[in-house]
Formats: sequence, structure tokens, C-alpha cells
Amino acid sequence: MTAKLNRNITMTFRPESRFIGMRCYFNLVNGIDKITDLDGIEVQDIEHALAQAMKAIEELREEDHAAPSDWADWSLEVTDFFGVVLFSIDLSEVLH
Repeated sequence: MTAKLNRNITMTFRPESRFIGMRCYFNLVNGIDKITDLDGIEVQDIEHALAQAMKAIEELREEDHAAPSDWADWSLEVTDFFGVVLFSIDLSEVLH
């Protein structure tokens, strides 16, 4: 099942992604290029993964003062160990 939380976050719920304790990977993608998170982090559940994603976006905003247009086609995709996209956040919408 896919849920649109707001206009810039799309979350896909799968039974296997609801269990407590999982490793999530935070990849930056734009359709052509992909910056892959090779380490990932352990999260308690999908809500914790979303909180960590928002924290990562805030850190990116503080570290990279590029114009929002530089992020126009980029998204932060959060995946599980198998590469299944749990949710995606459109960076052009949140990096203003």
C-alpha cells in the first residue's frame, strides 16, 4: 500500500517493513544519478526512519547552502536491506 503523506513524501507500506527494528538506507536519487548510503542505520520502526530522514534533510540544509533549484530533481529514498523503497521525500519541496 502506498500513502501520500503530503505533497513531498510518499510512503510505501509493506508487511515486512512494519516489524520492530530494521536497517534503513538513505539514498539521494535524481533519476540519473544515485548517491548510495552503504552503511544505513538501525531504526525502531517506519516512523523512526521518517524522523531520521527529516533530521538528515535538516543537516543537509545546514551543510549545503546551494540554491533550492540545485535540488529540483532530487529525492531522498529510504530503503530497507533488500532495496525496497519504504518512502521517498522530494528535496525540491523541503530544501527551501
